[in-house]
Amino acid sequence: MQQLPTALTLLPQQARMINASEGFRLEVRSGCLWLTRLGDSVDRFLVAGTSIELHENQVLIQSDRHPGTTDLASAHYALVPLTQFAAHRPSVSPIKTVLGSAGLVVQALIRLTRPHGISTGAAASVNS
Repeated sequence: MQQLPTALTLLPQQARMINASEGFRLEVRSGCLWLTRLGDSVDRFLVAGTSIELHENQVLIQSDRHPGTTDLASAHYALVPLTQFAAHRPSVSPIKTVLGSAGLVVQALIRLTRPHGISTGAAASVNS
């Protein structure tokens, strides 16, 4: 029987930058995660039981409110390696990676300074 990957925890409104260039599936075990990626103009909110495949150098996630509630809660998630992706990884220049990281940080700062609200849909647009 295959063992489940260890669940990681983000405290309420805690953020983490993930390097997913090797390919990972992000599985949300409990709570709600806000996810943004460079070049993706959509904010994604993932709830318990959902997953998404990631292949980008920089992915920003944050524990967020569950849609339709005002309660802040921790989020538990797992990163499952997509080993078959490693051989097909696109090359990214170091300068593009540094600029991309700065862009994600700016997006996160803008999000944190605007009034906090969650869309009742699966995703909400970000004005870039």
